[in-house]
Amino acid sequence: MTINKRIMNLSAWLAVLAIICIPGTLHTEDGPLRTEYGFPIRFFTDYHIANSDGTIWFISGIHLNVLLYFFNVLFIYAGIHVILYIKKRLTRT
Repeated sequence: MTINKRIMNLSAWLAVLAIICIPGTLHTEDGPLRTEYGFPIRFFTDYHIANSDGTIWFISGIHLNVLLYFFNVLFIYAGIHVILYIKKRLTRT
């Protein structure tokens, strides 16, 4: 089985754009106040904590789980592959 690089590139970009386009889930009950982003698996977490050292960097309160990001890319890649396979089967008849 060969990996289609165009579909892999598209799925990687779709996983990144899911952070911006799809609303996150706000968690308030267990642990610190945080918002989790990503689709279908949440891989980007933004912690809403007051920074005592006074930095204003955006990346100071985030957590990026790279392994879950790669799982998202693989899920999206498989979904695009299934859609293209069904499209090819339907148009071949």
